[in-house]
Amino acid sequence: MIFLLLGSQKLISGPSIPAERLSHLSGLSSNAFLLLAIAMLLLSVSGCGSLGSTSETAPSSPGATPPLATGTPSEPAVHVLSAPALDAEVELALPMQHPSLLASMLEERPDLAQLDDLFRQALELLAHHQTEPARDILFLLRAEAVATTPADQDSIAAAYLTSLERRVGLLAGVVAEEQALDMAGTPDDSLLAAAYAGMRGLSLPDSLIPVSGIQARAIETDLLTVDNAEVRRWISYFGEQGKTHFGRWLERKSEVDSLIYAELDAAGLPRELIYLSAIESGFNPRARSSAGAVGPWQFMPGTARHFKLRCDWWVDERQNFAMATRAATVYLSQLYHQFGDWALVLAAYNTGEGRVERAIRHAGHDNFWDLRLPAQTKNHIPKFIAAAMVGEHPERFGIQFQEQPDLAFDIVNVTDATDLALIAKCAGVAPEALHALNPGLIRRATPPGRGEYPVKVPAGTGSICFAELLKVPLDQRLTWRRHTVLRGETLGAIATQFGTSVRDIAKLNEIHDVAMIHPGDRLLIPMPAALAERATSRAAEKGYYVPPGGYERISYKVKSGDTLSGVARKLGVSLVHLRKVNNLHSTNLIKPGEKLYAYRAPR
Repeated sequence: MIFLLLGSQKLISGPSIPAERLSHLSGLSSNAFLLLAIAMLLLSVSGCGSLGSTSETAPSSPGATPPLATGTPSEPAVHVLSAPALDAEVELALPMQHPSLLASMLEERPDLAQLDDLFRQALELLAHHQTEPARDILFLLRAEAVATTPADQDSIAAAYLTSLERRVGLLAGVVAEEQALDMAGTPDDSLLAAAYAGMRGLSLPDSLIPVSGIQARAIETDLLTVDNAEVRRWISYFGEQGKTHFGRWLERKSEVDSLIYAELDAAGLPRELIYLSAIESGFNPRARSSAGAVGPWQFMPGTARHFKLRCDWWVDERQNFAMATRAATVYLSQLYHQFGDWALVLAAYNTGEGRVERAIRHAGHDNFWDLRLPAQTKNHIPKFIAAAMVGEHPERFGIQFQEQPDLAFDIVNVTDATDLALIAKCAGVAPEALHALNPGLIRRATPPGRGEYPVKVPAGTGSICFAELLKVPLDQRLTWRRHTVLRGETLGAIATQFGTSVRDIAKLNEIHDVAMIHPGDRLLIPMPAALAERATSRAAEKGYYVPPGGYERISYKVKSGDTLSGVARKLGVSLVHLRKVNNLHSTNLIKPGEKLYAYRAPR
């Protein structure tokens, strides 16, 4: 039996487990006790507000358990879960927050209130052991939460959505454990893995997903012994018309195969899967498909973010070989747990596991070669088989290539936004060398506001680069452009002018309402030097005033009776100059209190 141990040391039993299921507890995985304890906590506080409660309320119905909270208003209550039946006690402390902010936020945000209701429905269904409908609601909840507009979030709403994502992930783990218990009295690793695979997409921590104790069948068993017309057609192509391209693939492969093999070995996956990267991208980290898939493993943005790869204005980690390969091994492992057949795994990687599952249900069997799938996917598997056969024995097909040295580098953890050109200078190498090693840094700079970011530098230069970089103040590591908001400008227009995004400008300047900018506001826009030069040229081309280096900006506060020509004379500039700097091309209207700007040569 699992108990809830409160701060007062009083033991109160949690939701009871049906007697007929108690015999199964000895077969639970190491995750199960913790996850079931979490479920009981979630169920016990489900009436107290999504972020917890310290207020004592009467039971909502006869016999209902009172809210499990203790403490004073000045000291948040803490729930501690204890599982005395375990050899080593497991405890989880959850600080409970005052509900008033949450309640008012839910009243003002009906969309978040709807999410809160969905979460409670999932809790209620799980309490009654209805795992399938609970699972469906969790997926619906996840989709609705992702669709919530970020621009509408204040700090409380953002905290609620972050908490909701964590709670959905934990509850998904409970559902998976419950479903595994239903599969057998003492679930083995493979059943647990199958149950967890069914919950993929619900923010489950990777550490929770069990690794199957059953060894994956060698890929030769499923694929590399296949000999059919489509496989022979691809072998013929790679050995004849595509010989030059395949040789180029093998050259790139020789640079990164050690890195990829290390990740495949660590994940317990067949080394032949390296040829999946070959047919996806030709081992090109900058490869981009017409559908928007990017990188050596061709991740779509949504899938990449699910596997913790950053994709934003500054960084696209799909192009980072090490990070993308690690994400690909996690994905392939989960697909193998789900399908147990390498042809189906590669088909799902290409077209999505949902489509493959539907094809299997429709056909009533799981023989890949007889399933109705898109032509691209049906073609993908023979292409992989042929690439693996030719790649392992290129000499048999007359394919020649220049073996490249292993990709070798040091890692330097760089704090805050820093231009790659500066890092290259500190390492004593050409900027192009760093661009080649760090294709995921798409703005040629590390991202701002994210603490340390790992940057690859040529092997042997890491120590000196780090030491030299420490000598450069943070505010001198990137080209910072200042922009004064002109009349009629919007954040969208400014973002377009500088080649950045509204979200990045708003975040860096702490603008909570993107519509609330005013003429005269000064914005800070960080960007790499090369991008800054392009932005300056683009601004000049579009008619914006770009002051020469060293020019001094002056301002004038409009008074009653002032005219544009009069202000220009007072500032000692031309009327054309004043119009251009203040974006007043089609109006003479100025208002008392408004600020006008001009630039003068240094005296």
